[in-house]
Amino acid sequence: MTMLRSLARRLPHPLLSRLYHYTRLREESTRATQAAARSGLPLLETLDLPGLRASDTLFVLGSAWSINDIPEQRWQIIERCDSVGLNFWLAHPFVPRFLHFEAIACDQQPEMYDAFLTLAKRRAEAYVNTIKIVTEVSPTAGRQTLFDLPDTMKRNLYVGFSMPVVARNEEELRRGIDFMRLIGAFSSDHRIQWLFKYGGSVIAMMTLAVLMGYKRIILCGVDLNRQDYFYQHHERYPEYAGWEFAARNDQHLTTRQLPWLVPAQSAVWIFKEMVLDPAGIELYVESPVSTLYPKVPLADQSLFDQLGKKPRPADSSL
Repeated sequence: MTMLRSLARRLPHPLLSRLYHYTRLREESTRATQAAARSGLPLLETLDLPGLRASDTLFVLGSAWSINDIPEQRWQIIERCDSVGLNFWLAHPFVPRFLHFEAIACDQQPEMYDAFLTLAKRRAEAYVNTIKIVTEVSPTAGRQTLFDLPDTMKRNLYVGFSMPVVARNEEELRRGIDFMRLIGAFSSDHRIQWLFKYGGSVIAMMTLAVLMGYKRIILCGVDLNRQDYFYQHHERYPEYAGWEFAARNDQHLTTRQLPWLVPAQSAVWIFKEMVLDPAGIELYVESPVSTLYPKVPLADQSLFDQLGKKPRPADSSL
């Protein structure tokens, strides 16, 4: 980051973006290849992800508190569509068709590392047939969750990586997305090696939805307000409710105005405008408590009723 800031003072943003992208692409590709070899896992690019799409709608399952407010009737409808859970989604009883999680380094986040492995061991059997994608692999010398997963959890697990853009403000983010579009980051005419990501995992999953050919994305548990999570509900999740990796009442980290980071709400709105809308892909939030609403419309009951008439997706096992 120090070198990046130094270059930013001397280079125009378009040149900086390209230099950063191709340097990081080489590093991340090498890191993912090494991690896959060490863990005996296949790379994401070996998987025909578009061929696994079984519905027109993808539910993205985040971990915010509003997940606890989704009624059983809606879960039955969500089960009829493709869905992808994020990171600590493993704590929830609902098993999605896809799971995306980021590798956690023990030396950087030991409590989170231990908690994730606890979940992975308890939920491994339930996730045998779920297609799993791991990204954000750390340098392979240290301990991290990817290398310590139970063997059952490694079935149908693929190693990929994400690629961000350099953006200190909304204008630079727009330029960065234009560059990503130029190099084919949102084109489905090739195998998926990496996912565009800016800030948290939500944009990475929206990129995945674009590449897999979904026509509609519904964000669940993507509240982007406080840092309290569904598994901190004491009655429903007594074993996990004590987990607190960040102060619960603090503003969500990705929504803060920080150097080199456009707040998550603005990033999602820009992604919708520049990538989803031109492709005719609809974006909704499941809950009005999400700070994305009302710029991102609410998935009302009539939409859920419509989705409830769709057949269930085929088994995702390979």
